[in-house]
Amino acid sequence: MKIELLVLIITGFFLANTYHEGKYIAILKSWKKYYQMAGIAFAGLSAYLFLKKYPNDTRTLLTSAAGVVKYLPIDKDAGDMFSPLIDMTKKTISGYNFQSYPDQQSQKILNSGNNTNNKKRCVSETKKKFVAANQNWTCGECNQKLPAWFEVDHKVRLDRGGTNHVDNLVALCRNCHGKKTALENL
Repeated sequence: MKIELLVLIITGFFLANTYHEGKYIAILKSWKKYYQMAGIAFAGLSAYLFLKKYPNDTRTLLTSAAGVVKYLPIDKDAGDMFSPLIDMTKKTISGYNFQSYPDQQSQKILNSGNNTNNKKRCVSETKKKFVAANQNWTCGECNQKLPAWFEVDHKVRLDRGGTNHVDNLVALCRNCHGKKTALENL
């Protein structure tokens, strides 16, 4: 009975909203900053409760969060906001530096693609993001911020002895990649 009642209430809300030409949805949209504030407060409270309940897992949580933030395509202002978190996870605890030892996924990406016999032109999405993150999400040619549809190109072409290793890859915007490919094919 509760689900049916909820469906009827939601349907009634949308009917009333339509009758009043979107007035109620506009009111809800005008409270956007309050929704964002509530979301931030919820995230902060959740983090606080997690830290209080599981103090031993705090280091792991912060290190994982820093790893995720490091490879996200975010603007400089947002990155500056997260830099204290990333810097804090770089510090050593009892002589063990967590950042000096790359995690298993990063190590796998760094070691893949060295086979010179492999002439496949495919590069995984993970490796593309890794290359772009190492370039601070800027185009390797024009130094503009990379769009979501960036492409990865080989510095030394595969048919000229290049590999799929990250050292031989560069992230480019579509325009620069098109120009580079056109010049190489002339």
